[in-house]
Amino acid sequence: MRCRRHNIVLLLVAAVLLMMTLSRKHLLSTTFWSRDNTGTVRKDGLKTEMTHDATNKITGTRDSGNTDRNQRVKKHTRDGDNNALTDEPNDRKTSITLGRRVHTHNGFWKRPTNDMNISSMKVPERDGFGNTSNTCNEKTNLVFLKTHKTASSTVQNVIMRFGSTRNLTFALPIRGHIMGWPRLFRKSYVLQENLAKKNTTYNILCHHMLFHHEHIRELMPDDTVYITIIRDPVYMFESIFTYMRFDKQFRINTSEPLKTFLEQPFHFAKSGKRNPQRYRNPMLYEFGNMRTESDSDESIEFDIDRIEKIFSVVMIADYFEESLVLLKHTLCWDINDVTFFKINARKNESIRSMTADMAEKIRQWNRSDVMLFDHFNKTLWSKLSKLPFDWRKEVEVLKAKNLQLQDECLQSDSASKAKTNDKRFGVYQPKGIQMQHFQLKENALMNATCVNMAKSEKPFTFELQDREKRRISNQL
Repeated sequence: MRCRRHNIVLLLVAAVLLMMTLSRKHLLSTTFWSRDNTGTVRKDGLKTEMTHDATNKITGTRDSGNTDRNQRVKKHTRDGDNNALTDEPNDRKTSITLGRRVHTHNGFWKRPTNDMNISSMKVPERDGFGNTSNTCNEKTNLVFLKTHKTASSTVQNVIMRFGSTRNLTFALPIRGHIMGWPRLFRKSYVLQENLAKKNTTYNILCHHMLFHHEHIRELMPDDTVYITIIRDPVYMFESIFTYMRFDKQFRINTSEPLKTFLEQPFHFAKSGKRNPQRYRNPMLYEFGNMRTESDSDESIEFDIDRIEKIFSVVMIADYFEESLVLLKHTLCWDINDVTFFKINARKNESIRSMTADMAEKIRQWNRSDVMLFDHFNKTLWSKLSKLPFDWRKEVEVLKAKNLQLQDECLQSDSASKAKTNDKRFGVYQPKGIQMQHFQLKENALMNATCVNMAKSEKPFTFELQDREKRRISNQL
């Protein structure tokens, strides 16, 4: 009897030891990591920081007190095929090894086990300014203030391609391709507001208009993103002076009309056929309800501050690809959404040469535009520097994709040599001004991407207007 009791006790002790061993093995198989409110990763009470080695694995290191914050930034972007998050710009799918820790829904870092579906797990993504968010949602509600002679037609083409392929709703001009410019924007200038009996929910507003924020807010959703583009005032003013034929408006008949104008700008601006404000600081004029006369630095800075509060992205035409990379990440778009052909550009022979003295006189005459450009030129580089990846590599990817599309789509060696009778690709050519347009390869005419990239503003706008009219007609 005593022997039997002894055996039972031994069995119980063995069972307890076995359970403790199994429990210890299970507990040690999972390593937990947590973050404090400063974003620092902690393990077992030790303060550690997240760093990334060349294989992109996450490792814990002790805080040295002076580790560069940028070294702890994880690079994420959208994959164009399946919207998955990837570690490199759109060139390979996410690959997570079993040895890598994955962020789970409860905020802890856990080593994956064999039965975990790693590819389906959500990884936090950084937005365009280095802030982490659980998801990166493609933004589809936006206003693009299309400014004159700043490469804005090319940006507009990017936006119209994006919206049309997703069947988004554009707020369109009631007629033509201009939204009431140079009058301040009003809802009555919108096609659907005049035809539709029901209220229309708009996604995109991107045609020429004189900006009026209050009236636009009445039309667009609350989460609308505002973007625009500006250009070095010297080259912008030369371009608008030539394209708008200011010399004819001022009755200047000299061989160098821009140089003549700059010798007496006040005199010619008052004698022009238009409002004198349109001849001075033409970029600031586009923002509406803004000062365009030279004023104190404080008043100009006040206007610039107001613009900065409204517009999430102010692109710089002089750094076009860099601006598109910033735009892409701000809107959470794919790199293929921002490929482009240069739309509505002058041929080289229609670009006037300028001396250093002429350039300085343009800056003096357009002092407000110079301040506007200088501010947002600095802002562009500041925002790019805060992106949690090497944005220069993405600029090169964009340039390579553009060259590939040119090779696939365009027949001419240079767009400036193209001659076409296809009205979809023709552009307005002011008298005496030669403009570039495109001639597509025969097989590219059946390629929607090629056709839409080469399509100019007017025919693209007319197609969208016809689509909206059919939609409204079907609702009646």
